[in-house]
Amino acid sequence: MNLFRKIFGDTKPVIGMVHLKPLPGAPGYCGDLEKVYDAALKDLNALKAGGADAVIVENFGDIPYATDQELITTTAFASIAARLRKECDLSMGINVQFNNYEAEWAIAYSCGYDFIREEVFAENRMGPNGVCISSGPALMRIKSRYPKDIAILADVNVKHTFAIVEQPLDFTIESIIEGGADALICTGIMTGKSPSVEDVAEMKKIAGDIPVVVGSGVNEKTVCDYLAVSDGAIIGSSFKENGNVMNPIDEQRVRSLMQKLK
Repeated sequence: MNLFRKIFGDTKPVIGMVHLKPLPGAPGYCGDLEKVYDAALKDLNALKAGGADAVIVENFGDIPYATDQELITTTAFASIAARLRKECDLSMGINVQFNNYEAEWAIAYSCGYDFIREEVFAENRMGPNGVCISSGPALMRIKSRYPKDIAILADVNVKHTFAIVEQPLDFTIESIIEGGADALICTGIMTGKSPSVEDVAEMKKIAGDIPVVVGSGVNEKTVCDYLAVSDGAIIGSSFKENGNVMNPIDEQRVRSLMQKLK
């Protein structure tokens, strides 16, 4: 059975983001890991209270992102992830920027998470973080060595990057599905920017039975339109105070969007 379907059933989940403040090793780290955890727990509780269906924990504050974090960064991430997992009975995912598949699988595996988000699974892309080579082959071999029912949500043409060599959309989607991902993510060019409804519908048509999740730019005004042609949405900016991605989660904004779906 498809693991995304196993986790969420027939529902179309709205997945909120817990954006961690800079971790040890990142340029903006404040020097106090407990403050990082406290801010994350506050955001997690706001998402829960507002009615979000699931959560992704991401090292959003570690700008500029590295493709290979220091050990202290990964360890700190795992420590916070383990503590957050104990505070939440929702489905939870891990995303380690940027495209750190080994850390994502290790943290999800060790801390009891349900899924990971993998930005560059079956493409070769480049951007501000450097060059990212397709992680699918290595990730699926790690999964075979350390098997667990952890769903892989893989981006298509992930935001903030550009293809090293352009490849047809249907080829990319088929490669991701063939490689073993459980769901596809359709994003805009950058955080807070949405793909068109038509873009999502086209991806869903090609993907067939494989779930497609909208990964950026969804808000209260557009969520119904996007969920009409997709299988879920990941929401970051729109859930923040004043819609600013750098702000804390606003519980009322979460609740207001979720009530639109009832």
